[in-house]
Amino acid sequence: MPIEITPSSSDPALATYDSPIGRLTLAAQGGALVGLWVAGQRFFGSPSGIDEAGARSALDLTSPDSREAVLAEAGWAEADALTLSASAAWLDGYFAGEAPSPACVPLAPAGTDFQRHVWEAMDAIPYGATRTYGYLTAVLRDAGVPASAQAVGGAVGRNPLLLIRPCHRVVAADGPGGYAAGSGAKAWLLAHEAATASSAS
Repeated sequence: MPIEITPSSSDPALATYDSPIGRLTLAAQGGALVGLWVAGQRFFGSPSGIDEAGARSALDLTSPDSREAVLAEAGWAEADALTLSASAAWLDGYFAGEAPSPACVPLAPAGTDFQRHVWEAMDAIPYGATRTYGYLTAVLRDAGVPASAQAVGGAVGRNPLLLIRPCHRVVAADGPGGYAAGSGAKAWLLAHEAATASSAS
């Protein structure tokens, strides 16, 4: 289970990471990751108020070889620099098919209580597996959280921590369902996990 902390009120530190599904923007604040979005994603920068155009000029943490130097020159608070470094390392592992644990990245996503319940339920979906919106709805109801599949779908779509909180693993009963980053990205991620799940476990 990822560890959540309360971020400070300062502006987030932003970095980018070039991935197989597109350019990712990472946002850290108060020593925790508050956002991870892909270019063109619906609800990009929400609810942190980060503009996609402004995020394009953020420092690039894609290369592990230059990452330490980039972080040293960034001028970020040490806690935010450490969080962004840990997040980039998590992405390295994920795209290498290693199924890294989200517990190594401190998380502080902003959302309603209901959204947080949905996101925590998503955390329990194993790497390489999928669950339906109806399944998550039943899990929440069993935990005493009133929920409908439509409300769960809305919360899944507003997940501000793409990949680390695995909203791509939530599917419709009759197919892949929607995805804020687009159907192509969702298909790539599910195929990537299906192909690497046995070696990652």
